[in-house]
Amino acid sequence: MEDLLKELIANGYLETFDGDELQLPLLLRAILLIRKGALAAGAKLLGSLHTWGKSEIDLLRSTVEPARLLNVVAEDYHGSFGNSMSQGAAGIVCGAILGDLVCCVQRFYDESAEFITRVVGLRYEERLDRVEGLLPGEPVNLLWEPQNPHDPKAIKVLDRNGKDLGYLRRNIAHSLVSRIKRGAALSGRVMVVLGPEFDVNDRLNIEVKVWENSHGFGSCVYDLATRTLSHFVLP
Repeated sequence: MEDLLKELIANGYLETFDGDELQLPLLLRAILLIRKGALAAGAKLLGSLHTWGKSEIDLLRSTVEPARLLNVVAEDYHGSFGNSMSQGAAGIVCGAILGDLVCCVQRFYDESAEFITRVVGLRYEERLDRVEGLLPGEPVNLLWEPQNPHDPKAIKVLDRNGKDLGYLRRNIAHSLVSRIKRGAALSGRVMVVLGPEFDVNDRLNIEVKVWENSHGFGSCVYDLATRTLSHFVLP
């Protein structure tokens, strides 16, 4: 937060802010979380703001890169945060800031070369204990499970030692599996791990990269019956 405040002061953003000062700490915290890569937690805070004036909109526009804000809106639009913020003022504000980029939201996961998302299912099988030991930048493996009896398009997330961390959200995984079938490969790394004060399924946030036209090189398939990998992810 200190670095963000220094940036805002240096650029004169706080001097010209004449919005709701009671909401300003929440807005700043949301911006900080989004910039770190904790999109779900940041989006929830944006959705909790009741008043959006010119100062709030200008502050968000000035401090969050359009590509990152597009990622936030796409995650929300595709239901990746559970309760959507898109029905409220925050969704309208983000759409207004993005302008024509909003056209990219619908096919975001079908076309994006990289994006940030959260890993879910952390409550089970000691996953949370493993997550708490992860560091930003640490690689993770993304494994398609075609033999998963609950969802043959599920994508599991494992740490560098092959330990189970959780899963990508269903709708994101389905889009990615379609790309894998066309020859794409996936790689991932940790963006940020949030503390215990946050919802458990908002805590692990990763960056996913999609390597098109790899013809399967580097993509990974997990056999549930034998618990083996057919091949490995890209470094």
